[in-house]
Amino acid sequence: MGESVNRPAMPSERIVALDVIRGFAMFGVLIAYCMWSLGTLPAEAYTPLDNALENIVAFAVDSKFYTILAFLFGLGFQLQLSRSDAADPDIVRLYRRRLLVLALIGLVHALLLRNGDILLPYALTGFLLIPFRCASDRTILVAALLILLVPFGARLLWQASGVAMPERPDLAGAGYLTENFAWVRYWYATAILNWPGNLTLFLFGFYAGRHALVSKVTADPVVARRILAAGLVGAAGFLFLRARIGAGVPDAGPSAIQGLAISLLFSFHAWSLAVAYMAMLLLAGRTRSGASFLRPLASVGRMALTNYLMQALLLVPICLAFGLFDRFTPTIALTLAIAIFVLIQMPLSHFWLSRFDFGPAEWLWRWLTYGRVPTSEKATAEPAL
Repeated sequence: MGESVNRPAMPSERIVALDVIRGFAMFGVLIAYCMWSLGTLPAEAYTPLDNALENIVAFAVDSKFYTILAFLFGLGFQLQLSRSDAADPDIVRLYRRRLLVLALIGLVHALLLRNGDILLPYALTGFLLIPFRCASDRTILVAALLILLVPFGARLLWQASGVAMPERPDLAGAGYLTENFAWVRYWYATAILNWPGNLTLFLFGFYAGRHALVSKVTADPVVARRILAAGLVGAAGFLFLRARIGAGVPDAGPSAIQGLAISLLFSFHAWSLAVAYMAMLLLAGRTRSGASFLRPLASVGRMALTNYLMQALLLVPICLAFGLFDRFTPTIALTLAIAIFVLIQMPLSHFWLSRFDFGPAEWLWRWLTYGRVPTSEKATAEPAL
Protein backbone atom coordinates (compact mmCIF):
# COMPACT_ATOMS: atom_id res chain seq x y z
CA MET A 1 0.00 0.00 0.00
CA GLY A 2 1.40 3.36 -0.99
CA GLU A 3 2.30 5.98 1.58
CA SER A 4 -0.41 8.32 0.32
CA VAL A 5 -2.99 5.76 1.37
CA ASN A 6 -1.41 4.49 4.57
CA ARG A 7 -1.84 7.78 6.41
CA PRO A 8 -4.67 10.22 7.14
CA ALA A 9 -5.16 13.27 4.95
CA MET A 10 -3.29 16.28 6.31
CA PRO A 11 -4.98 19.68 6.71
CA SER A 12 -3.27 21.06 3.61
CA GLU A 13 -4.87 18.26 1.57
CA ARG A 14 -8.41 18.91 2.75
CA ILE A 15 -11.15 20.45 0.60
CA VAL A 16 -12.14 23.42 2.72
CA ALA A 17 -15.58 23.82 1.13
CA LEU A 18 -16.47 20.35 2.42
CA ASP A 19 -15.32 21.30 5.92
CA VAL A 20 -17.53 24.40 5.80
CA ILE A 21 -20.54 22.32 4.73
CA ARG A 22 -19.77 19.74 7.40
CA GLY A 23 -19.47 22.45 10.07
CA PHE A 24 -22.80 23.93 9.00
CA ALA A 25 -24.35 20.48 9.23
CA MET A 26 -23.07 20.09 12.77
CA PHE A 27 -24.97 23.24 13.74
CA GLY A 28 -28.17 21.78 12.31
CA VAL A 29 -27.62 18.47 14.09
CA LEU A 30 -27.20 20.33 17.37
CA ILE A 31 -30.44 22.25 16.81
CA ALA A 32 -32.30 19.01 16.05
CA TYR A 33 -30.83 17.38 19.16
CA CYS A 34 -31.91 20.22 21.43
CA MET A 35 -35.34 20.58 19.80
CA TRP A 36 -36.46 16.97 19.68
CA SER A 37 -34.18 14.67 21.67
CA LEU A 38 -34.02 16.27 25.11
CA GLY A 39 -37.76 16.16 25.71
CA THR A 40 -40.25 19.03 25.67
CA LEU A 41 -43.13 20.33 27.71
CA PRO A 42 -46.65 19.53 26.46
CA ALA A 43 -47.60 21.60 23.40
CA GLU A 44 -50.34 23.26 25.48
CA ALA A 45 -47.59 25.06 27.41
CA TYR A 46 -46.09 26.60 24.26
CA THR A 47 -46.28 30.33 23.60
CA PRO A 48 -47.12 31.66 20.12
CA LEU A 49 -43.37 32.13 19.63
CA ASP A 50 -42.77 28.50 20.55
CA ASN A 51 -45.34 27.33 18.00
CA ALA A 52 -43.85 29.53 15.28
CA LEU A 53 -40.32 28.31 15.99
CA GLU A 54 -41.46 24.69 16.04
CA ASN A 55 -42.90 25.04 12.54
CA ILE A 56 -39.95 27.02 11.17
CA VAL A 57 -37.34 24.66 12.56
CA ALA A 58 -39.28 21.60 11.39
CA PHE A 59 -39.18 22.95 7.85
CA ALA A 60 -35.59 24.20 7.95
CA VAL A 61 -33.87 21.52 10.04
CA ASP A 62 -35.71 18.21 10.34
CA SER A 63 -33.69 15.55 8.44
CA LYS A 64 -31.83 18.14 6.30
CA PHE A 65 -28.54 18.13 8.16
CA TYR A 66 -28.37 14.38 8.62
CA THR A 67 -28.92 14.25 4.85
CA ILE A 68 -25.90 16.51 4.33
CA LEU A 69 -23.72 14.43 6.66
CA ALA A 70 -24.71 11.17 4.96
CA PHE A 71 -23.98 12.70 1.54
CA LEU A 72 -20.56 13.84 2.76
CA PHE A 73 -19.90 10.37 4.21
CA GLY A 74 -20.27 8.80 0.77
CA LEU A 75 -18.25 11.58 -0.83
CA GLY A 76 -15.50 11.00 1.71
CA PHE A 77 -15.37 7.32 0.76
CA GLN A 78 -14.75 8.32 -2.85
CA LEU A 79 -12.00 10.73 -1.79
CA GLN A 80 -10.28 7.92 0.10
CA LEU A 81 -10.47 5.71 -2.98
CA SER A 82 -9.09 8.52 -5.15
CA ARG A 83 -5.83 8.31 -3.23
CA SER A 84 -5.33 4.78 -4.51
CA ASP A 85 -6.68 2.25 -6.98
CA ALA A 86 -10.31 1.49 -6.08
CA ALA A 87 -9.60 -2.21 -6.63
CA ASP A 88 -6.62 -2.16 -4.25
CA PRO A 89 -7.41 -4.62 -1.41
CA ASP A 90 -5.29 -2.56 0.99
CA ILE A 91 -7.50 0.52 0.69
CA VAL A 92 -10.55 -1.66 1.33
CA ARG A 93 -8.89 -3.21 4.37
CA LEU A 94 -8.03 0.24 5.72
CA TYR A 95 -11.55 1.50 5.09
CA ARG A 96 -13.00 -1.47 6.99
CA ARG A 97 -10.75 -0.75 9.96
CA ARG A 98 -11.83 2.88 9.84
CA LEU A 99 -15.48 1.85 9.93
CA LEU A 100 -14.94 -0.63 12.75
CA VAL A 101 -13.34 2.06 14.90
CA LEU A 102 -16.17 4.47 14.10
CA ALA A 103 -18.70 1.76 14.99
CA LEU A 104 -17.04 1.24 18.37
CA ILE A 105 -17.08 4.96 19.11
CA GLY A 106 -20.71 5.13 18.00
CA LEU A 107 -21.78 2.21 20.20
CA VAL A 108 -20.28 3.79 23.31
CA HIS A 109 -21.83 7.13 22.38
CA ALA A 110 -25.25 5.55 21.80
CA LEU A 111 -25.33 3.56 25.03
CA LEU A 112 -23.98 6.24 27.34
CA LEU A 113 -25.05 9.53 25.80
CA ARG A 114 -27.26 9.83 22.72
CA ASN A 115 -29.48 6.88 21.82
CA GLY A 116 -30.20 8.57 18.48
CA ASP A 117 -26.51 8.28 17.57
CA ILE A 118 -25.70 8.27 13.84
CA LEU A 119 -22.11 7.03 14.03
CA LEU A 120 -22.84 3.32 14.43
CA PRO A 121 -25.58 3.27 11.74
CA TYR A 122 -23.28 5.15 9.37
CA ALA A 123 -20.37 2.82 10.10
CA LEU A 124 -22.36 -0.40 9.65
CA THR A 125 -24.16 0.87 6.55
CA GLY A 126 -20.81 2.10 5.22
CA PHE A 127 -19.67 -1.49 4.72
CA LEU A 128 -22.33 -1.78 2.01
CA LEU A 129 -20.55 0.93 0.02
CA ILE A 130 -17.59 -1.33 -0.61
CA PRO A 131 -19.19 -3.44 -3.39
CA PHE A 132 -20.00 -0.22 -5.29
CA ARG A 133 -16.46 1.13 -5.42
CA CYS A 134 -15.91 -0.05 -9.01
CA ALA A 135 -19.56 0.05 -10.13
CA SER A 136 -20.72 2.08 -13.10
CA ASP A 137 -22.47 5.41 -12.62
CA ARG A 138 -25.74 3.91 -13.82
CA THR A 139 -25.50 1.06 -11.32
CA ILE A 140 -24.82 3.48 -8.48
CA LEU A 141 -27.75 5.76 -9.27
CA VAL A 142 -30.24 2.97 -9.98
CA ALA A 143 -29.22 1.15 -6.80
CA ALA A 144 -29.53 4.35 -4.77
CA LEU A 145 -33.12 4.85 -5.92
CA LEU A 146 -34.13 1.21 -5.52
CA ILE A 147 -32.73 1.12 -1.99
CA LEU A 148 -35.25 3.83 -1.11
CA LEU A 149 -37.96 1.20 -1.47
CA VAL A 150 -36.32 -1.29 0.91
CA PRO A 151 -37.96 0.07 4.10
CA PHE A 152 -41.36 0.03 2.39
CA GLY A 153 -40.93 -3.58 1.27
CA ALA A 154 -39.51 -4.61 4.63
CA ARG A 155 -42.50 -3.15 6.46
CA LEU A 156 -44.95 -4.99 4.20
CA LEU A 157 -43.10 -8.29 4.68
CA TRP A 158 -42.90 -7.74 8.43
CA GLN A 159 -46.63 -7.14 8.64
CA ALA A 160 -47.38 -10.14 6.41
CA SER A 161 -45.20 -12.40 8.57
CA GLY A 162 -47.43 -11.92 11.58
CA VAL A 163 -44.43 -11.11 13.78
CA ALA A 164 -45.23 -8.19 16.06
CA MET A 165 -43.34 -4.99 15.47
CA PRO A 166 -41.24 -3.85 18.45
CA GLU A 167 -43.08 -1.30 20.55
CA ARG A 168 -41.60 2.09 21.30
CA PRO A 169 -40.19 2.10 24.85
CA ASP A 170 -42.41 3.55 27.58
CA LEU A 171 -40.17 3.85 30.61
CA ALA A 172 -41.59 6.71 32.62
CA GLY A 173 -39.50 7.21 35.73
CA ALA A 174 -36.70 4.89 34.58
CA GLY A 175 -33.07 5.85 35.02
CA TYR A 176 -31.30 7.57 32.16
CA LEU A 177 -29.08 4.63 31.19
CA THR A 178 -31.96 2.15 31.43
CA GLU A 179 -34.05 4.33 29.14
CA ASN A 180 -31.10 4.86 26.80
CA PHE A 181 -30.42 1.13 26.47
CA ALA A 182 -34.10 0.45 25.77
CA TRP A 183 -34.19 3.03 22.99
CA VAL A 184 -30.97 1.70 21.46
CA ARG A 185 -32.51 -1.80 21.36
CA TYR A 186 -35.61 -0.38 19.71
CA TRP A 187 -33.70 1.61 17.05
CA TYR A 188 -31.55 -1.34 16.13
CA ALA A 189 -34.43 -3.82 16.13
CA THR A 190 -36.15 -1.61 13.54
CA ALA A 191 -32.99 -0.66 11.63
CA ILE A 192 -34.27 -2.12 8.35
CA LEU A 193 -36.98 0.55 8.37
CA ASN A 194 -34.56 3.45 8.77
CA TRP A 195 -30.99 2.66 7.76
CA PRO A 196 -31.39 1.97 4.00
CA GLY A 197 -31.89 5.69 3.43
CA ASN A 198 -28.32 6.21 4.65
CA LEU A 199 -26.98 4.01 1.87
CA THR A 200 -28.97 5.93 -0.74
CA LEU A 201 -27.36 9.18 0.39
CA PHE A 202 -23.93 7.55 0.65
CA LEU A 203 -24.24 6.49 -2.98
CA PHE A 204 -25.30 9.97 -4.07
CA GLY A 205 -22.27 11.39 -2.28
CA PHE A 206 -20.02 8.76 -3.81
CA TYR A 207 -21.31 9.65 -7.28
CA ALA A 208 -20.80 13.38 -6.60
CA GLY A 209 -17.24 12.74 -5.47
CA ARG A 210 -16.45 10.62 -8.48
CA HIS A 211 -17.44 13.50 -10.77
CA ALA A 212 -16.06 16.33 -8.59
CA LEU A 213 -19.50 17.94 -8.55
CA VAL A 214 -18.74 20.14 -5.54
CA SER A 215 -15.74 21.68 -7.28
CA LYS A 216 -17.70 22.13 -10.51
CA VAL A 217 -20.60 23.84 -8.77
CA THR A 218 -18.21 26.07 -6.84
CA ALA A 219 -16.53 27.13 -10.08
CA ASP A 220 -19.82 27.98 -11.80
CA PRO A 221 -21.95 30.47 -9.81
CA VAL A 222 -24.74 30.36 -12.40
CA VAL A 223 -25.20 26.64 -11.83
CA ALA A 224 -24.96 27.13 -8.06
CA ARG A 225 -27.70 29.78 -8.13
CA ARG A 226 -29.94 27.52 -10.21
CA ILE A 227 -29.38 24.66 -7.78
CA LEU A 228 -30.16 26.95 -4.84
CA ALA A 229 -33.39 28.16 -6.45
CA ALA A 230 -34.46 24.67 -7.53
CA GLY A 231 -33.73 23.30 -4.06
CA LEU A 232 -35.85 25.92 -2.33
CA VAL A 233 -38.75 25.48 -4.75
CA GLY A 234 -38.49 21.70 -4.54
CA ALA A 235 -38.42 21.73 -0.73
CA ALA A 236 -41.62 23.77 -0.58
CA GLY A 237 -43.30 21.88 -3.42
CA PHE A 238 -42.64 18.39 -2.08
CA LEU A 239 -43.82 19.39 1.38
CA PHE A 240 -47.01 20.86 -0.10
CA LEU A 241 -47.71 17.65 -2.03
CA ARG A 242 -47.05 15.60 1.09
CA ALA A 243 -49.53 17.70 3.05
CA ARG A 244 -52.18 17.32 0.34
CA ILE A 245 -51.82 13.54 0.35
CA GLY A 246 -51.76 13.48 4.15
CA ALA A 247 -55.01 15.45 4.28
CA GLY A 248 -56.73 12.66 2.35
CA VAL A 249 -55.62 9.87 4.68
CA PRO A 250 -58.59 8.17 6.36
CA ASP A 251 -58.84 7.85 10.14
CA ALA A 252 -57.87 4.18 9.85
CA GLY A 253 -54.47 5.22 8.53
CA PRO A 254 -52.85 5.56 5.11
CA SER A 255 -52.98 2.87 2.47
CA ALA A 256 -49.72 1.26 1.40
CA ILE A 257 -49.43 3.57 -1.60
CA GLN A 258 -50.28 6.65 0.45
CA GLY A 259 -47.71 5.68 3.06
CA LEU A 260 -45.03 5.21 0.41
CA ALA A 261 -45.88 8.54 -1.24
CA ILE A 262 -45.81 10.42 2.07
CA SER A 263 -42.46 8.89 2.98
CA LEU A 264 -40.83 9.53 -0.40
CA LEU A 265 -42.11 13.09 -0.65
CA PHE A 266 -40.62 13.92 2.75
CA SER A 267 -37.28 12.45 1.64
CA PHE A 268 -37.36 14.52 -1.55
CA HIS A 269 -38.26 17.59 0.51
CA ALA A 270 -35.29 17.03 2.84
CA TRP A 271 -32.90 16.36 -0.06
CA SER A 272 -34.02 19.51 -1.88
CA LEU A 273 -33.40 21.79 1.06
CA ALA A 274 -30.12 20.07 1.90
CA VAL A 275 -28.90 20.66 -1.67
CA ALA A 276 -30.04 24.29 -1.45
CA TYR A 277 -28.04 24.77 1.75
CA MET A 278 -24.91 23.33 0.16
CA ALA A 279 -25.28 25.53 -2.93
CA MET A 280 -25.78 28.56 -0.70
CA LEU A 281 -22.57 27.85 1.20
CA LEU A 282 -20.58 27.28 -2.00
CA LEU A 283 -21.85 30.58 -3.40
CA ALA A 284 -21.05 32.47 -0.19
CA GLY A 285 -17.54 31.02 -0.11
CA ARG A 286 -16.75 32.58 -3.50
CA THR A 287 -16.67 36.10 -2.04
CA ARG A 288 -14.02 37.49 0.29
CA SER A 289 -16.54 38.55 2.92
CA GLY A 290 -18.41 35.27 2.65
CA ALA A 291 -15.24 33.22 2.97
CA SER A 292 -14.23 35.19 6.05
CA PHE A 293 -17.67 34.68 7.61
CA LEU A 294 -17.64 30.94 6.91
CA ARG A 295 -14.10 30.26 8.12
CA PRO A 296 -15.19 29.36 11.68
CA LEU A 297 -17.51 26.71 10.22
CA ALA A 298 -14.51 25.09 8.53
CA SER A 299 -12.85 24.64 11.92
CA VAL A 300 -16.00 23.01 13.31
CA GLY A 301 -16.15 20.76 10.23
CA ARG A 302 -12.53 19.66 10.59
CA MET A 303 -13.40 18.55 14.13
CA ALA A 304 -16.84 17.16 13.21
CA LEU A 305 -16.47 13.93 15.18
CA THR A 306 -15.22 15.75 18.27
CA ASN A 307 -17.99 18.34 18.04
CA TYR A 308 -20.67 15.71 17.48
CA LEU A 309 -19.59 13.80 20.59
CA MET A 310 -19.21 17.05 22.53
CA GLN A 311 -22.86 17.99 22.02
CA ALA A 312 -24.22 15.13 24.10
CA LEU A 313 -21.20 15.21 26.43
CA LEU A 314 -22.15 18.77 27.38
CA LEU A 315 -25.93 18.49 27.40
CA VAL A 316 -26.60 15.13 29.04
CA PRO A 317 -24.78 15.88 32.35
CA ILE A 318 -26.41 19.32 32.53
CA CYS A 319 -29.87 17.88 31.94
CA LEU A 320 -29.30 15.11 34.49
CA ALA A 321 -27.92 17.49 37.12
CA PHE A 322 -30.73 20.01 36.84
CA GLY A 323 -33.62 17.73 35.87
CA LEU A 324 -34.09 19.41 32.51
CA PHE A 325 -35.11 16.41 30.40
CA ASP A 326 -38.67 16.83 29.11
CA ARG A 327 -38.71 20.46 30.27
CA PHE A 328 -37.68 22.25 27.08
CA THR A 329 -39.71 24.52 24.83
CA PRO A 330 -38.71 25.32 21.22
CA THR A 331 -37.56 28.80 22.25
CA ILE A 332 -35.32 27.50 25.03
CA ALA A 333 -34.02 24.60 22.92
CA LEU A 334 -33.10 26.82 19.97
CA THR A 335 -31.47 29.42 22.24
CA LEU A 336 -29.44 26.68 23.92
CA ALA A 337 -28.29 25.23 20.60
CA ILE A 338 -27.18 28.62 19.29
CA ALA A 339 -25.37 29.41 22.54
CA ILE A 340 -23.46 26.12 22.60
CA PHE A 341 -22.46 26.36 18.96
CA VAL A 342 -21.48 30.05 18.90
CA LEU A 343 -20.00 30.39 22.38
CA ILE A 344 -18.37 26.97 22.80
CA GLN A 345 -17.96 24.86 19.69
CA MET A 346 -16.89 27.51 17.19
CA PRO A 347 -14.27 29.23 19.37
CA LEU A 348 -13.04 25.97 20.87
CA SER A 349 -12.57 24.42 17.42
CA HIS A 350 -10.61 27.45 16.23
CA PHE A 351 -8.50 27.48 19.38
CA TRP A 352 -7.72 23.77 19.20
CA LEU A 353 -6.84 23.75 15.50
CA SER A 354 -4.56 26.73 15.92
CA ARG A 355 -2.40 24.43 18.03
CA PHE A 356 -3.08 20.93 16.72
CA ASP A 357 -3.70 19.35 13.33
CA PHE A 358 -6.55 17.11 14.53
CA GLY A 359 -9.38 17.26 17.03
CA PRO A 360 -9.04 14.86 19.98
CA ALA A 361 -11.66 12.40 18.70
CA GLU A 362 -10.18 12.57 15.20
CA TRP A 363 -6.75 11.88 16.70
CA LEU A 364 -8.11 8.78 18.47
CA TRP A 365 -9.87 7.63 15.30
CA ARG A 366 -6.65 7.91 13.31
CA TRP A 367 -4.59 6.19 15.97
CA LEU A 368 -6.90 3.16 16.14
CA THR A 369 -7.32 3.05 12.35
CA TYR A 370 -3.70 3.36 11.27
CA GLY A 371 -2.18 1.54 14.23
CA ARG A 372 0.28 4.26 15.16
CA VAL A 373 0.13 7.40 17.24
CA PRO A 374 -0.44 10.41 14.96
CA THR A 375 1.52 13.59 15.46
CA SER A 376 -1.05 16.00 16.82
CA GLU A 377 0.99 19.19 17.17
CA LYS A 378 0.42 21.84 14.53
CA ALA A 379 2.84 21.03 11.72
CA THR A 380 1.12 22.16 8.54
CA ALA A 381 -0.34 25.36 7.22
CA GLU A 382 -4.08 25.55 6.93
CA PRO A 383 -5.47 25.63 3.40
CA ALA A 384 -6.98 28.88 2.20
CA LEU A 385 -10.74 29.16 2.15
